[in-house]
Amino acid sequence: MDTAIDLDFADGRYRFWLPLPQIMELERKTDASILTIEERLRGSIGAEGSKDDPTFLFIGGGSATIADVRETIRLGIIGGDNAVVEGQEIEVGPNLARSLVDNYVYPARPMAEGVVLAWRILHAAIHGVQLSDKKKAESEPGEMNDSEKGK
Repeated sequence: MDTAIDLDFADGRYRFWLPLPQIMELERKTDASILTIEERLRGSIGAEGSKDDPTFLFIGGGSATIADVRETIRLGIIGGDNAVVEGQEIEVGPNLARSLVDNYVYPARPMAEGVVLAWRILHAAIHGVQLSDKKKAESEPGEMNDSEKGK
């Protein structure tokens, strides 16, 4: 099992990971546990496609806040501290993470785009990602792998 996930985001492929320091900051900034935040985000996600291979998307509703989405993504980028942009591997610190969130997450982009991403980051942190499922999850960021399906 792994609790980090690599996904296409913004201008490259980013590693998202929530180690303990980032989890503690996320909980402090949102005044909620990561379990509560994940539940709030999950309440606004629906599935489309086959039962064996669903694609998740924002359907509205739920009780997630803008801070839930923005802070989860920002702190996941900081925790991952790695990306491949234009074929070059880079380290991602707090300043770049803030800039990416400002430029690629609500209000710069529709809120719906960040909800599933934030949920996937939290889901990986809470449930882990099977290493055998990780390659599929990373190749198709809108789809849910077996560990996300609860198998």
